[in-house]
Amino acid sequence: MQIYWQGYSSIRIETKQGEEPCMLMTDPFQNEAAMRLPRALEPELLLLSNQDTKLFNIDGVAGSPFIVSDPGEYEVHGVFVYGIQDPAADEGKKRPIIYRIEAEDMSIAFLGGLNRALTNDEIEHLGNIDILIIPVGGGDALDAKAASKAMSQIEPRVVVPINYQIPGIKTDLGTVDQFCNALGVCKRENVNKLKITKKDLPVEDVIVMVVERT
Repeated sequence: MQIYWQGYSSIRIETKQGEEPCMLMTDPFQNEAAMRLPRALEPELLLLSNQDTKLFNIDGVAGSPFIVSDPGEYEVHGVFVYGIQDPAADEGKKRPIIYRIEAEDMSIAFLGGLNRALTNDEIEHLGNIDILIIPVGGGDALDAKAASKAMSQIEPRVVVPINYQIPGIKTDLGTVDQFCNALGVCKRENVNKLKITKKDLPVEDVIVMVVERT
């Protein structure tokens, strides 16, 4: 499995179930001078972290992906996706969706649009998570302190921060350094892409994998 960060809460996961490949993408954003959505990619699966689909640049995604923006269970090309939502926590507000993704015998949590504390119901439905993809820079999503708390509730083995400050973007966000400071103890690695298999998962220490934008 390979995980790429495309900017803001947009990530790309390239995985293969047997001989069948599947590309999964999340939260396509509107193009900016400093950051543009890759145009040549044609994902099979597109996950949106909010039920308000107008928040995303869906027209900027090539191909004809299967789009998920509602809670429920889905399966595309051998990748299983569980959309999780606690309606009681977001009554009368924009409705964030969090996801559990299962591929290559690993479980991934994607919290891209979460802007509040996790509820007990959401934690229960996420279950055991190997890789946590979580916003850390604030804005419309979790900031460093809130992300640190969510991480301690989920107890993943690998953490991939997203939605943080990089030079030139329009939104003023916090940094990965601020997230690591909030953690206190931060075992960190910077990579261009996260290439990982189940046997690569750390046994004891949680690793923060900072995936540089592609």
